[in-house]
Amino acid sequence: MKRLTCQEVLDQLSEYLDDEARAELVGEVDHHLGACVHCRVEVDTLRRTILFYRHDERIVLPTRLSGQLQDALERAYRDGYREDGEA
Repeated sequence: MKRLTCQEVLDQLSEYLDDEARAELVGEVDHHLGACVHCRVEVDTLRRTILFYRHDERIVLPTRLSGQLQDALERAYRDGYREDGEA
């Protein structure tokens, strides 16, 4: 079995997480994950993110938190817009 580097694992994450991934790739990545905590955390985080976005239930934020989030996003957008030199 080929030993993958961390970069090879990260480069192939989307293919690895695909339900129809090649058994050989899955075996190689699983072998690497058994020994590499950093990649295991990366894969677990990505899996959770995918599950979060696949979930159909609408999440309603409390009004105060929603307002704070909206303000933060607007500030970030304005600040990023200015950094590009277009204002």
